[in-house]
Amino acid sequence: LPLKTINYKHMKYLFSFMLLFFSGIIIAQETKVNLEKLDTYFEKTAKDWGIPGMSVGIVKDGEIVFSKGYGVLEINKPEKPDGNTLYAIASNSKAFTSAMIAMLVQEGKLNWDDKVQKYLPYFELYNPFVSSEITIKDLLCHRVGLGTFSGDVIWYKSDLTSEEIIKRLKGIEPNFNFRDGFGYSNVMYITAGEVIKTVTGKTWGENVQERILDPVGMNGTIYSLKKLEKKGNFATPHAFEEEKNIPIPFVDWEEVAALGGIISSVNDMGKWMIFNMDHGIIGKDTLLTSASRNTIWKMHNTYTVDHTKPNDFNTHFRGYGLGWGLADYYGKLRVSHGGGYDGMISAVNMIPDEKLGVVVLTNGMKAPTMAVTYYALNAFLGACRTFLILNSGAFPFL
Repeated sequence: LPLKTINYKHMKYLFSFMLLFFSGIIIAQETKVNLEKLDTYFEKTAKDWGIPGMSVGIVKDGEIVFSKGYGVLEINKPEKPDGNTLYAIASNSKAFTSAMIAMLVQEGKLNWDDKVQKYLPYFELYNPFVSSEITIKDLLCHRVGLGTFSGDVIWYKSDLTSEEIIKRLKGIEPNFNFRDGFGYSNVMYITAGEVIKTVTGKTWGENVQERILDPVGMNGTIYSLKKLEKKGNFATPHAFEEEKNIPIPFVDWEEVAALGGIISSVNDMGKWMIFNMDHGIIGKDTLLTSASRNTIWKMHNTYTVDHTKPNDFNTHFRGYGLGWGLADYYGKLRVSHGGGYDGMISAVNMIPDEKLGVVVLTNGMKAPTMAVTYYALNAFLGACRTFLILNSGAFPFL
């Protein structure tokens, strides 16, 4: 119609038609993720990086939409990994610890701001005042003042019990003032695990089995090497020495499992991501309340972002919640964590707004976990980018 003949009614119909028209295109774009292209990229990446084996899982809108393994379970052997192959997820276990603490808070058995010495009177660090003030929350967000990996020599490959490890922490020198910096602390997660044991009368492993693995349906996941052979279909860890992958044995982390003891698959970790992006709800059961989810995904400690230079993901903030790393990724919340174990590297990344998650588990130290993750995230986010632009207010008057 000529412009002078178009009245408001015509405009309304015209823009309604445009919206419907674009919606059809948008829906097609939103679902147009070429999984075969992803598969080809993952396979090529695994070969190019020389990783012995790797499994990748992708979840979208509450479903596992991709699950596959690449390479081999062990170098020079023919068996191949798949979506159910078990790998050590190491520090990706920390989010399980914070979730269990949240459940105990919900049950009234402890509070986030309770002092650790209330439950572990023998707990002491470098300063009596700091020791008396450290809370449960402090344990989980790496702000007690210790440096990154401080104290790891106490627990790593030792036969000490968790209590014996904790009683040796007093001699570790701080790297910064209490609650005035970020120092990634495995020993504080050992301490959190011992708090769980003290409060419940059960081990960390027994708690994670009853409170998370069973209800979420993570039936292949274990926390004890004693169950590994019986489960079968597990990847062998590999060291990387003189440009070669060398098979090495699993290391027993059951006593310190609260910092990184879970052994899982991408299919089971897919269920874990779905559970988290559904904010702790399984069917009709609410395992984590809204208050718990908001506390766990609140930034309790921050990292510096260089705002004077462009960055790869248009990131404006980065920090640590309780067992999860937090940042923005092209304007959307990103919830993530990595894991490093003897001969295995892992990564879990979620974009909750899109119900999108990627998990990468590997059995080598030269691992393309983040290359694979970013490629997958960008494929899915790119498919719905037009939708996001149009749906963010392009037609506010309709």
